[in-house]
Amino acid sequence: MNKNDYTIRLEEKNDYGAVENLVRESFWNVYRPGCSEHYVIHVLRNDPAFVPELDFVMELDGKLIGQNMFMKTVIDADDGRTTDVLTMGPIGIIPEMKRKGYGKALLDYTLEKAAEMGFGAVLFEGNIAFYSKSGFDYSNKFGIRYHDLPEDADSSFFLC
Repeated sequence: MNKNDYTIRLEEKNDYGAVENLVRESFWNVYRPGCSEHYVIHVLRNDPAFVPELDFVMELDGKLIGQNMFMKTVIDADDGRTTDVLTMGPIGIIPEMKRKGYGKALLDYTLEKAAEMGFGAVLFEGNIAFYSKSGFDYSNKFGIRYHDLPEDADSSFFLC
């Protein structure tokens, strides 16, 4: 993979259908039979928390190969304080381009753009083996719990 081979740009409305297809193909039968991630993206774009300035697609030779988006959310601290943060994803790369560095390139680029906008943290559900390469760790190491999960439950999927 060469950095000059691909382009990362903001998603446009005319990309929506193609991006939803890309995400469906990316997640099909990965975590369960079928998938719902493409529908999640469809719905999230209309959510007030959606951040259109952080909704990116990746192209290779004019073809969409990846996508990532962010939503605003808050951490509700035990002492009553709130902290503005982001949630991310789903982030997807088409199956034939996975494990070639494109996902990490897209992730790192979009995280840099989020930081440039002043966001200091991103929380999401993901696989630590992949996301740790971009600086993520288990959220519980930062004292952050998944909202409806009991304190003693496995939260190894929840990253920060």
